Amino acid sequence: MPHTTDGWNRQEQPMRFAFVSPEGELSFDTKLYHDIQAQIGGRGTGETGHESLRSLYPVTAYFYVPYNQDDRRMNKVANGMFWELSGPVAKGTDDEYEEEPDDYDPEDRVIKLRGPVAFINRHNWGLSREHENELRAAHETAVQRLRSRGWL
Repeated sequence: MPHTTDGWNRQEQPMRFAFVSPEGELSFDTKLYHDIQAQIGGRGTGETGHESLRSLYPVTAYFYVPYNQDDRRMNKVANGMFWELSGPVAKGTDDEYEEEPDDYDPEDRVIKLRGPVAFINRHNWGLSREHENELRAAHETAVQRLRSRGWL
């Protein structure tokens, strides 16, 4: 029986996604959602989660958190990419975020993901070329910032 992604028993389709290793390497691939979940470690005892990127809707950071002590390496680059891509969005840019950019709390941009992280389209459509270009730019900026501070 094929893997499904929802309660409607629809067959899962391969989708394009970005993968950031704990070492900070960025790659793009096309896999089934189920296989992306396995790549981020989501087949152990724990749960997966999504964090939306305000300026790159509908892309989310997709991650795994084990139920026991999480001693995996902090993914500084994925966290930096999240910071770059979760800033204020101009009013009217996205229907989901109607408030003015000044109403946005910068602390909401701080995230502490561990282990591998995937950036996926939350609608399971796969990333567009525009999404890929934005993710590459955010990766480059995050790596440069981390290196300039001696954190990478």
